[in-house]
Amino acid sequence: MVEIEQSYLPLGKQLAANEKKTRDKAIRSLRKFLSTGSNLDEIELIKLWKGLFYCYWMSDKPLIQQALANDLGALVMEMPATNAIPFLKAFWQIHCQEWHGLDRIRLDKYYLLLRRVIYFSFQFLARESWDQVYLEAYTDMLIEGPLSPTDRKNPDAIRYHVIDLYFEELEKVLDDVRAKLEEADDLDVPMEEISRPLTVLAKEGSHKTLRNKAKEALKAHELEMAAMAEDSGDEDEKALNQKDDDDEEEEEDEE
Repeated sequence: MVEIEQSYLPLGKQLAANEKKTRDKAIRSLRKFLSTGSNLDEIELIKLWKGLFYCYWMSDKPLIQQALANDLGALVMEMPATNAIPFLKAFWQIHCQEWHGLDRIRLDKYYLLLRRVIYFSFQFLARESWDQVYLEAYTDMLIEGPLSPTDRKNPDAIRYHVIDLYFEELEKVLDDVRAKLEEADDLDVPMEEISRPLTVLAKEGSHKTLRNKAKEALKAHELEMAAMAEDSGDEDEKALNQKDDDDEEEEEDEE
């Protein structure tokens, strides 16, 4: 504990420094530190994300904000898999705690950060081949944390935003995965478990608006998946018909 405090926790001041160069250097040091696999306990992770929250607070131009949101979201990819879920849990704890202190001017940039963290969370799970242990730990963390159906301390604004972007960011990751596969059928994704946080909200949300919003997101995703499956079937049929046409042309040429 003492060694970690001496070598790492002082970065908190650097992360929230006025100078962008100082903040950027701190992020680079943090990335290197996380890649070593050093374990931080819950209190240390909370302190870390408190520093990162204000590091992001200090970013004041759109392009800088976008780059930093991407860098912060991608931190989960820099660490050993076993450290990822506690790291993400601390992120959500801090942002739920600090959300009510945000002014309207800063809300949009923090919404962007939430989006990037969701995206890279799915990237992490995809990298781990949707491992059941990590996936269940992740969905449990969301249900017990930012997407808790009954915890009124957590802002509905965060719940609503995550509901809106959840499947959208998932599809971006799945598109990346599909692009790397020779056959689309090779993609095996445990959609029921991935959808579980929204399914719980749809059934157990503390008020009707929350339940309905989750239900609408689940239904929209279901319809989108059905449409994609239909399109895929049409493409397969077209390919088969084209093959038949090609075969017929070859037979005619031979004659």
